[in-house]
Amino acid sequence: MGKISKEVKIGIAFVIAIFLLYYGISFLKGINLFRPSNSYMVVFDDVSGLTQATPVTLNGFQVGLVSSMELDTKHSNKVITYLGMDKGLKIPKGSKMILDVAVLGAATIIMETNPYTQEYISNTDTIIGIRNKGMMDAAGSMLPQVQNLLPKIDSILSGINTLVNSPVLTQSLTDVSQMTGDLAKTTKQLNTMMAALNRDVPTITGNISRATTDLTGVSKQFSQIDIGATYQSVDATMKNLENLSARINSKDGSLGLLLNDRQLYDSIMTTMGNASLLLKDVKEHPSRYINVKVF
Repeated sequence: MGKISKEVKIGIAFVIAIFLLYYGISFLKGINLFRPSNSYMVVFDDVSGLTQATPVTLNGFQVGLVSSMELDTKHSNKVITYLGMDKGLKIPKGSKMILDVAVLGAATIIMETNPYTQEYISNTDTIIGIRNKGMMDAAGSMLPQVQNLLPKIDSILSGINTLVNSPVLTQSLTDVSQMTGDLAKTTKQLNTMMAALNRDVPTITGNISRATTDLTGVSKQFSQIDIGATYQSVDATMKNLENLSARINSKDGSLGLLLNDRQLYDSIMTTMGNASLLLKDVKEHPSRYINVKVF
């Protein structure tokens, strides 16, 4: 056996290096060249976030990879995605391929199989892909609304800035501060008044209690009075006064005669006048009436 030339060795080493480089790049992409697979076509309307070697999962387990993508210009610029699936995996008809893009941009194709059929998709069939609306898609749809809100937000901020810089607001804050001070002063006075009231309340309560006790005693005394007997006594006294008044006004009695006889009244007045004159004459001429003899 002849010796292998140096050029042949270099060529073999170069081929091996190229193979190792290709295998290494494929391995880094997640493609296993030595693993048998079947190829399926999935059509997506939008493949944002989807890249080559994106994993395909079934119930959370990786069953394939995205091998390549191409734009189908004949059918509304849809994107045909070729999936390299495990050789023994069968995909039932009616299964779904859902493109899910995470918040950080990592994409995954989730396969949901149809359990109600025994018919399977062939390599030449085309599967319709579905894009799952994630948070990033929702944020993208909200951007126009946010842009429409920006002028209103700017107007509101301008109004707030004008209000903050308004001297009226400063004066209002000063008035509020003064009102707060007055309220604090009033509260202090009220606390002082309440303290005095708390100090005097026991005394007032004691006085009210004693007054209530006295009223109770008076009420008890009133309850012990024989109202019927008192009324009868007052009634008898009134009748006696009526009889006395009648007798005084009557001319049959002595007192009635004295009070009602005019002639007797005139005689008494005349007698009283004569007696007064006699007393006066006795004072003036005592010798007429009194004789004093000395032996």
